[in-house]
Amino acid sequence: MTDTVHVRFSLGDHVVEVTEDASGTLSLAVDGCLRKRRSAEVDYLWTNVELPFEDHQLVEVRRRAGDAPAVTVNGDVVRPTDRRSAPDSARS
Repeated sequence: MTDTVHVRFSLGDHVVEVTEDASGTLSLAVDGCLRKRRSAEVDYLWTNVELPFEDHQLVEVRRRAGDAPAVTVNGDVVRPTDRRSAPDSARS
């Protein structure tokens, strides 16, 4: 069974992807490299993405029971319908 992609977007020159498998395990990958994977019991993931000139972007994933994960970059919401671009404040 394949993973469900909840959000995929560009952050500078990087591609960030949040997926969930059939068991509810959340994964957060940057440029295809797994950064975090947590079981269904865990409702929070985060990672830093470094852009040029030491511009650090905090990517956070929060999940409430029964809801799709909510993704933010430096506190700005990344909408599931806007899968290919980060919030304006996160673009390089």
